[in-house]
Amino acid sequence: MAVVMFDVDAFEERAAIMEFDGGLSRFEAETAAAQAQGVKRWEALDAVRKSNTGRGGNLGAAMERQRGEDDMPGVQPTSQEKG
Repeated sequence: MAVVMFDVDAFEERAAIMEFDGGLSRFEAETAAAQAQGVKRWEALDAVRKSNTGRGGNLGAAMERQRGEDDMPGVQPTSQEKG
């Protein structure tokens, strides 16, 4: 079996461009971006997950570091609340 070199950054960029500029759904954009590199969508997303974990990426931990004592998770404060 041939080893496929997968470029996570290229996958994410291509998928984002196809989604926002091309008008594709996120699923369609990720599928097309994965196919462009010769892998299936689930393989690409698994590589992204592993890449983010390897770089110390942990969304939950990042949000905890940024959260104030009165902040509600997932709710962006208005400019008045921030100031």
